[in-house]
Order: sequence, then C-alpha cells, then structure tokens
Amino acid sequence: MNLNRRKLLSWFGLGWLASLLPSSLIGCSESTPTATASAPASSPTSATATVAAAPSGTFKVIGTVAQLKKDKVLVSSDKKIAVVSNPNDATKVLAVNAACTHKGCVVVWNSASKEFVCPCHDAKFAADGAVRQGPADKPLQRFAAKIENGQVLVSA
Repeated sequence: MNLNRRKLLSWFGLGWLASLLPSSLIGCSESTPTATASAPASSPTSATATVAAAPSGTFKVIGTVAQLKKDKVLVSSDKKIAVVSNPNDATKVLAVNAACTHKGCVVVWNSASKEFVCPCHDAKFAADGAVRQGPADKPLQRFAAKIENGQVLVSA
C-alpha cells in the first residue's frame, strides 16, 4: 500500500475521531441529574465536616442542637445529609440523604407540615424519609444520627 503524507494524516484524523466517539456518546446519554436545587437560605446550616466523606461507622458533626432548634433542619455543607428532630421524640434526631429518589434534586424541609419536599417535582417525604407523595417511589436513605454534648452527629 502506497501511503503519502496526506493519506497518512487523513488516517490519523479518522482514528482520532473514532477514539472520541465513545466519550461523546457517554456525554450525551441520560444520567441521574446532580442536585441543583437548593434549600431556602433560612433553613440549612453549614456543617463543620463533610459527612459523606466519613468512613462508615464513624460519626461526624453536622451542627449543634441549638442550630437545629433555631433552623428546624441541619444540612451538611455538601447538601447530601439533612437532619431534623424526630417528631415522635424531640430528644432524638433523624438523618436522611437529601437527594430525592425520583431525580436527585435536593429536598427541603417544610417545618409546618413536618416533611421533606422536592422542589423539582413536589415529591413529599416524612421526617424518617418514607414516601408520602410521588412521583418518588423509594424512601430517602436513612443514616444513624445522635446527639452528644450538644452536637448533632451523623454516621454515613
């Protein structure tokens, strides 16, 4: 086969385009959207540590009990964990994954109705993460949470 420079460069160009095709197709595929919605400015309280980065079984501080009483909800700085007081026992807390199980939007706490609401599609979840209203059909993931020395701790 007789290859001149022009033909060789065209083969390299074709190979380069072929190598980009798989990554282009992956970039165009539908995937779980990232959590883009944010909670109202009055409700979340930034965490002192990222809980999602903690090894399983270890507890990280999300905030203080005083912050929880004031704001009614504590949200980790990465908006992955939301903590509220247990409606059945005010001395305990409940922690859930703040990403809606329908499309991944960040849920917000509605203290009047004592439920998490997804701002994207209006799914509603109980304080313990149970589905109250669709379109979500799976509950929010729960995390172990406790109060210790006036601080709210979560194990994720």
